[in-house]
Amino acid sequence: MKNKGLLILLGGIVLIGLAFLLLNFRAAVSNTQVDKIVSTTDMGDKLPTPMQQKAKISVALVGEGYLVSALRKSVQEKLDEAGIGEIELVQGRQPVYPNPVLVIKVGKAGPIWTPFFAASQFSIIAGYASNGDSTFIETVEETHTTVGKPDVSIMYGEYDLKDRSFGLISLRGYQQYLGDYLAEEIVGALKAMYNE
Repeated sequence: MKNKGLLILLGGIVLIGLAFLLLNFRAAVSNTQVDKIVSTTDMGDKLPTPMQQKAKISVALVGEGYLVSALRKSVQEKLDEAGIGEIELVQGRQPVYPNPVLVIKVGKAGPIWTPFFAASQFSIIAGYASNGDSTFIETVEETHTTVGKPDVSIMYGEYDLKDRSFGLISLRGYQQYLGDYLAEEIVGALKAMYNE
């Protein structure tokens, strides 16, 4: 009888552990802070033609790890909600695209996660170019300046996120929370450009 009770207890612990690893839920209080620097460059008195026509936007996420997949899902949802154009998720990154491009470079995340406490600290760079030329991101990173071009809108943002969450939180739920939070910040800046 004691062995049967012990097996049931161990089985229950394993099931609860798997639930926290595999399911997506979050009943937690979070203290999330984002230090951001976002700059935009417009040359001209009206939006560039691709932005006026709400042309397809290629979205490229660069980096590895859990945050890239969470951001991919969240950015697509937030861009769809914003209604600023058809979204195309692309694999890898090219220097030039045939349509506007949003490139998101995810730095290495330093997460600490338990079912009752989670913390993260990482950086992200997001760049948008209405002419599809994503090479400006490296120029801004190296020189800390942007060069405007006629009929081109550019957005460049650096986001440093720090988070501490307390409560019941699954690993996937935490990852999705971080992805949703950052997607809201990035898409909000991009949407503001389209609405100018």
